[in-house]
Amino acid sequence: MKYILLILLVLTSCSKNNSGLNTKVLNQVSSPLTHFDPQMTTGLASLIQLGKVYESLLETHPFNGPYEVLPSLAEELPSLSNGKTIYTFKIRKGVKYHPCKCIKGERFVRAMDFVTTFKRIADPHLSSPHFGYWKKQIKGLEEWYEQNRKLDKTNYDLPLEGVKVIDEYTLQITLKSANLYFVNDLTTPSTAPIPREALEYYKNDLSNNVVGTGPFVLDSYVRKSRIQYSRNKSYRKKLFPNTSNKRFEEYVKEYAGKEVPFLEKIVVHVINESQTQWLNFMKGKLDYLEVPKDNFSQAITPSKSLSPEMLSKNISLGITPSNSNVYYFGFNNKDKFLKNKHLRRAIAYAFDQYEYNRLFFNGTADIANTILPPGILGNNPPMKSKFIGPKIDKAKQELKLAGYPNGKGLPEIVLTVRSSTLARQIGEFFVKEMKKVGINARVEMVAWGKLLEKAQKGTYQIFYLAWFVGLPTGFQFFDLLYGPNWPGSYNRMGHTNKKFDELYRKALESTDLSIQEMSFMAMNRIALENVPLLPLVHAKDFFLRQGWLKNYVPAEATGGLEQYYDIDLHLKKKFLEKF
Repeated sequence: MKYILLILLVLTSCSKNNSGLNTKVLNQVSSPLTHFDPQMTTGLASLIQLGKVYESLLETHPFNGPYEVLPSLAEELPSLSNGKTIYTFKIRKGVKYHPCKCIKGERFVRAMDFVTTFKRIADPHLSSPHFGYWKKQIKGLEEWYEQNRKLDKTNYDLPLEGVKVIDEYTLQITLKSANLYFVNDLTTPSTAPIPREALEYYKNDLSNNVVGTGPFVLDSYVRKSRIQYSRNKSYRKKLFPNTSNKRFEEYVKEYAGKEVPFLEKIVVHVINESQTQWLNFMKGKLDYLEVPKDNFSQAITPSKSLSPEMLSKNISLGITPSNSNVYYFGFNNKDKFLKNKHLRRAIAYAFDQYEYNRLFFNGTADIANTILPPGILGNNPPMKSKFIGPKIDKAKQELKLAGYPNGKGLPEIVLTVRSSTLARQIGEFFVKEMKKVGINARVEMVAWGKLLEKAQKGTYQIFYLAWFVGLPTGFQFFDLLYGPNWPGSYNRMGHTNKKFDELYRKALESTDLSIQEMSFMAMNRIALENVPLLPLVHAKDFFLRQGWLKNYVPAEATGGLEQYYDIDLHLKKKFLEKF
């Protein structure tokens, strides 16, 4: 249940007299956004919204993901050369940017726009959190950063060695070394093309200015309230894809070869409290919903199937796997007190992951022994952690080794969480668990954007967050702990370990899966021993959808998938006649 990063559901007025019943409108709800800047945001709520309006060179196949990709703004998959380190893309012609103040007349996507994007990621005066990730891969990106770091203003005219224009519609990207997953990395909103004139017009601030090419156009955004999109009437001809995945064969049977998108509008209400969401879903005002923890037994049986009540309403169930996320407490490894390994271990020993799972995930999540989910490369067979609590005696031993016997001499520890009922409850549970071993703690509740800011800047002691990856690999998870990703990027713990970083680079520079596996296993052991963060669970997500919502794919990150959804207005009207 992704209540910390994102709650997907819907809220709109759908009474009998609502004209929306004659229009295909998808209704969603999101937690608060940070902003709309594709090169600056890392919050899942924002990334999902970006997927509606921005596109990249490639996209994850909606029914064969997460590994299979399809061409998007590229005409076809890239050609590879020079030991699979040079990727050459043909850019699709005739793709228009959405109308905006920064563009006069029609503006088509060109190869140079992707160069601008990667330069923007490396702009030292912008400080993109994605720079740490991409500098490991793109040749010359770090050097371009260093060139501009010495200047008062970033010079976008300076050439970037690893990203070049061959001609107006041909782009070439050169990597430092071969990468098995590079094409998957090019599906993210952070790599969406940006026209240079947009940066100049908006003074390089895209936080509230969308310059996309996607299937939907942003109509309005009222912060902390409502977002509305409409179908991009100038969208290129794009067809519903085929798949051999039997789970979705009915979708393909009806829709294969038809032009997308099918929806006329998407309405997103920004809302936090789960019970309001649940009540609206049950009234038919919501199109799909992740089951709130307090309503789990009402919707799901002990055998993890739908309850008779849900079946009677023609509601369907979708469950996502648990191998693409980790919920965790992040320790500030630079903090005066939390840099003490024994204190971090004491907290780990004191905390009861099993009770946490029962209380907040209805016991459906997998206990996280390590940051890596079970079964993925580097954690198969899964490693076991000795720090799974509660082990009160062990916790007290570690507290003594830390220099704080029974907590004596240790100041109050602050746990920072987002401002929501659920997060407050989790914080209160943490405080109760720590009290058992003599650690005094309190909960600090802050707005979502402030929480991300504090985590990014290291101005906290402990925070509670979740990490979701598009591709379940060791790289994606270990980015949370890779030294060069701190500060300002994905390593919000300030974790630095020379051996860990060497192993990461060794894995990154190799395409040999056995070498990657050995490196990941060694990194996993280091993280397990040092406890730079406390992994809690790998969650399965239980999604409900209304019977009128067609082609729905349950997913943690659905940005972009909406272009394949459809609404059966006849079924929707029939259901809502009951209310």
